[in-house]
Amino acid sequence: TQGKYCTTVYVHIDYPLSQTERIYSSMTKPKVFRPHLDDVERLSYGKGAKKQRGTGSKYVCHRLNQEERKLFDLATKKSCAAPFSSFLTVRGTGYRKERKGSPLCNIFRQRCDALEELCVVVEKRSGPDGDRLVIDFSTLRVRNDATFVSMILENVLKAKYPDLYDLVMKDGNEVGNGAGADNGSASTLIRTPINWETVKTEPIWAVNERLVIVPCDRDLAKCLAIDVLKESSNFVFDDIAYNEVIIEAKAQTHHDDDEGVLLTNTSTSSIAAGDGDDYDDSTIDWE
Repeated sequence: TQGKYCTTVYVHIDYPLSQTERIYSSMTKPKVFRPHLDDVERLSYGKGAKKQRGTGSKYVCHRLNQEERKLFDLATKKSCAAPFSSFLTVRGTGYRKERKGSPLCNIFRQRCDALEELCVVVEKRSGPDGDRLVIDFSTLRVRNDATFVSMILENVLKAKYPDLYDLVMKDGNEVGNGAGADNGSASTLIRTPINWETVKTEPIWAVNERLVIVPCDRDLAKCLAIDVLKESSNFVFDDIAYNEVIIEAKAQTHHDDDEGVLLTNTSTSSIAAGDGDDYDDSTIDWE
């Protein structure tokens, strides 16, 4: 299609894309801060990053214990065996009291950031509300993720899980509270702009999470996670993903069926001192 300033090429595909086959438009992709996989591995053992300064911090817990290592390795092995990325499974939120945070979720988010993938986590819970699927779009590091959020909501939830779709739409504020987000309407949350300067220049633990949270039964959680990841392999990183989003201040009339529950909240990368991670400044080293 011919745009006002440049031509965007859309390619139709019938199979999931691997990491090396991601589709990009003719627009030059902007440079953003990305951790190196080797540094992510080092952080998981409590060591400092070497290839990308600023990836780790002694104030954010990343070092895994033996049990967390097994869960992390399981997620990474699934990713290697599938044509698309994998998801992490944790008990509850993965919070570890002695670390005052969730090293497992923090390090998995770092890995997803390094691979430019959605961060998808299944939270196994024992309460009456069942499990939760947490989808974090911040690891895509784009300026406008509305298209990607819409693809997940429409092509996965609405098309394959209509009951969950309705639940997410109707209970947006409840889901938001569970994520620690502001108690605002879905329309307000989905229209919250991305801090592009932070996304471009800061490590992922300093970037606000952008969450879609789906409460569901355990039997559905893993199937839904796989479907979300399959759909994400069709994301097209075109000009729209990196264009500035203009938010109009005037009031608008919204329809529940057309809105998604996109939560934009302060990053929950948990802080814990004495992690063994080197504290680096946020200076970008592109080499």
